[in-house]
Amino acid sequence: MATHRENEKSSRSRRRTRAARRASDETTSPHDEDRDEPRDRFVVLLRHGLAEERGPDKADEERSLTAEGHDRMKQIARGLETVFPRAEAICSSPLVRAMQTALWVSKGYRSRIEVQTSGALSPGSDPSELRSLIDSMPVRRIILVGHEPNLTQGLMALLGMRDLHLELKKGGCYGVRMYADGSASLEWLLSPRVLRRMA
Repeated sequence: MATHRENEKSSRSRRRTRAARRASDETTSPHDEDRDEPRDRFVVLLRHGLAEERGPDKADEERSLTAEGHDRMKQIARGLETVFPRAEAICSSPLVRAMQTALWVSKGYRSRIEVQTSGALSPGSDPSELRSLIDSMPVRRIILVGHEPNLTQGLMALLGMRDLHLELKKGGCYGVRMYADGSASLEWLLSPRVLRRMA
């Protein structure tokens, strides 16, 4: 008879497998990539990791990830690479904590993807700027690193929704499929804990 610990371990493994299977649908086969017809895109909206608290002695844009934030993002980046293995671009808010997060993500992809920056991902940017940024990028599989509530507001704009009672935890992400006709759908929401387990 299996022990409680064995059952728990088996259950965790099944959860990871199911999540990875769902998330793996975000990519198309190499054959599909060769077709000339309009193609879907897949965009990951990732919130930065755990950062220093606000304080009077440091500007908001200079706040760094904490030691715990760095450790967790290292794991989260490996988990993200597991569920989104064919990413082609990483673009980040220029703020320090977001850039540090994006660099961990790049390392999760063995540094094969260079990190870009865009003010469209900065705190306070208009949600419409997110769509403009995505439309300006020449690739199909994109990771965007930013802040809340901006990412959720941008998601609502992409989905054409006004009230979406969601919020990303630090290190969590949305997976969004964008169709050739301009519409979009939320494919998944992964918490930082789930991503760490997938590492």
